[in-house]
Amino acid sequence: MSQTTTNPPAEGDLPAAATRILNLAAQLDAFERLPAAEQERRQANSLRALLRHARDFSPFWRDRLAAAAIDPDRPLREGEPVPELIRDLPVLTRAELQEQGVALRARAPWMAEEGISVARTSGSTGRPVAVERYLPMHRPLYTALGFLDNRWHGRDSRRPIANVRDGSDAVLPVWGPLYDALGHRGTAHCRNMIEHAPEDILAWLAGLDVPYMVTSPILALRLAELSLAGGPRPVGLEQLITFGETVTLESRARVRDAFGARITDRYSCEEVGWIAFQCPAHEQRYHALSASVLVEILDGAGRPCPPGQPGRVVLTALHGLAMPLIRYEIGDYAEWADSAGTCACGRTLPVIGALHGRERSFIRLPDGSLRLARLTGEYWRAIAPVRDYRVVQYSDGQIEAFVEAERKLAPEEADSLRAMLARVLGHPVPAIITQTARIDWGHCWKRQDITRIDTPRGAAGATAATAVPG
Repeated sequence: MSQTTTNPPAEGDLPAAATRILNLAAQLDAFERLPAAEQERRQANSLRALLRHARDFSPFWRDRLAAAAIDPDRPLREGEPVPELIRDLPVLTRAELQEQGVALRARAPWMAEEGISVARTSGSTGRPVAVERYLPMHRPLYTALGFLDNRWHGRDSRRPIANVRDGSDAVLPVWGPLYDALGHRGTAHCRNMIEHAPEDILAWLAGLDVPYMVTSPILALRLAELSLAGGPRPVGLEQLITFGETVTLESRARVRDAFGARITDRYSCEEVGWIAFQCPAHEQRYHALSASVLVEILDGAGRPCPPGQPGRVVLTALHGLAMPLIRYEIGDYAEWADSAGTCACGRTLPVIGALHGRERSFIRLPDGSLRLARLTGEYWRAIAPVRDYRVVQYSDGQIEAFVEAERKLAPEEADSLRAMLARVLGHPVPAIITQTARIDWGHCWKRQDITRIDTPRGAAGATAATAVPG
């Protein structure tokens, strides 16, 4: 398959911004293949530089580092894991980020205010936050990593691409400024995923003849289901590049069945940026992008999880200077793979073996513990002709399953769905089955099939669907 860069213009013919991005991409590419010990040494140097910057220019971090007795100038001892430098630093919560935003800022004299931008999360977890970025550093790094992901997966930016996300409808002559500088003229067809129904998006996609599409996993699955149910089948799709939600095995299988295409996933969050990319050689594994982010996976007591044990994802953005995020808990759960040495793809980056999604994708049991409950459409369709579903656990513990089906469910089907949920969720209280004419996902593009909300059932704002009349 063609690579993203073949015979690019000579470096002297490129704009300075493009040259900088390509040089950065070359450094990142070299980092990916270094021995693990050398990667950790360089990561430790980046972490110490970030800690010094945070101590010198952020009131919040100056106090927190001092309280934890953390010395940013302390070098790692031989064989000491990089996270040991900040082991005693409390995890930064989303609530703290929301409440301490101004104090978290770290403004060095050389950082011009016009270079600062604000990224706001969608609030899909119920607590939106704003993060400030220093664009002269963030933008080239973000672009270089995306450029490398395209190269990892053999995408050719001279070919067209469909972008289906929360953005404006448009037809752009190139994928972006970097590809324009390289002379790669792949058209980017853009469609808003919220304003257009999935049926309309599928029909639009079928008329494009594009090899790549960028979208969310839940929409990828919905488009595949519509196509398998007799809808249009886009010709020539090779990859669905997903982001923003957990990719299930069901989604991968249905996309292959419907389009003959594979899902290549990107793990990211709005606050930090790219976290990990799907390995080109292993569909279910991801390589943590250690040159730019320190990934920790911690258990309930804050200890590092061994391979195979799910835990909380905690991130440190190594180059996030405008508002340092150090040991920031994003609400996701994941687990390390049991691997050592060079991956089959040739990279020595750390390997995430499974992404389990957000804490709100877990059910809280009566004893207060959380249980991961990954549902798939097959559970529902084995009982009734269910098109879409959403499971909500309210603050009072009640669980309600909103179900969109092809026809009115029979009483025995609703009973079977309740029994299925009791088995899969492991919750002792029977779920309430509410058939709906339409699932109400709100205005957020992130669609989680299992959600916990902070209001009791029946309270204002707790409705998650429009009920079937009669």
